[in-house]
Amino acid sequence: MTTAAAFIDVPACWVCGGAAFSPVHQARFELSRYAEQDAELAAYTGANVTLQRCRACGFSQPAALPALPRFFDRMYDQRWSDDWIVTEHEARYKDRIFAEILATLRRRLPRGRTLLDVGAHAGRFLRLAREQGWSGEGLELNPKTAAYAAKMSGSPVHQGSIHSFAPQGCYDAVTLTDVLEHVPEPMTVLTRVRSFLCAGGSVAIKVPNGDAQRIKETLRAAIRPSYRATLADNLVHVNHFSATSLSRALEAAGFRDVAVMVAAPEFPSDRRLDRLVREIPFRVSRALPGGASLPIAFNLQAYGRA
Repeated sequence: MTTAAAFIDVPACWVCGGAAFSPVHQARFELSRYAEQDAELAAYTGANVTLQRCRACGFSQPAALPALPRFFDRMYDQRWSDDWIVTEHEARYKDRIFAEILATLRRRLPRGRTLLDVGAHAGRFLRLAREQGWSGEGLELNPKTAAYAAKMSGSPVHQGSIHSFAPQGCYDAVTLTDVLEHVPEPMTVLTRVRSFLCAGGSVAIKVPNGDAQRIKETLRAAIRPSYRATLADNLVHVNHFSATSLSRALEAAGFRDVAVMVAAPEFPSDRRLDRLVREIPFRVSRALPGGASLPIAFNLQAYGRA
């Protein structure tokens, strides 16, 4: 690992505590766009860090973390334009995922009413949940998206991090869609999430499948020599779950009735070919026994009960 700024070693697996790892990828830092906004953050540009896979549970994480205080909060302090936030709220590319989460939560919680969406982003999921009868709240780190999410969903959206959030009561459901992969030490996050839930409440978590994403990126780089495999640049994705390690993490955090399955895909394009490229691996992997562990299961959806 080369260093342009200080790092702190991470000696043990965040999920199982194991200390034996296999290196799987070199992640790069390119934060020069923050040069004026945050010079200390931008100083990490040019550094590399090893992504390593735990030999005991299959979870992958960085071998070291930036020593800069609040590194991740500072990196996610992105100054998005108003137009971009509007576009994100109106975009339908995750609607299939949102619909499956809401349908599954309704089956698991036929009498559930209260919901907290962690990482509410621009508020589209909250709006859809409210339209289906949920009394929702959001938690969002970015102040601009938090304000817009509240405006468009008509729901309270708390601006802040999961580590500092203090709810006034419990929730029947807590959702984290494409959130858990971004926050170091995921067991701390899962333990806090469980404390937010009412007895019998459910958590819904969607994350990329770390193993499948790594294989996909490696193949892309082999096919196109000019392409560099990217998995964790800037440590935007700091946690890389397999189906086994995600199930193990939820159980270790105290959840029961844990289920991990292949997640519905995103559809960023309406082009038929683009949709088929995403739809076919999803359908095949979901139909097969143990499909969540296949290399074509690119995303994982998990549920657990408090």
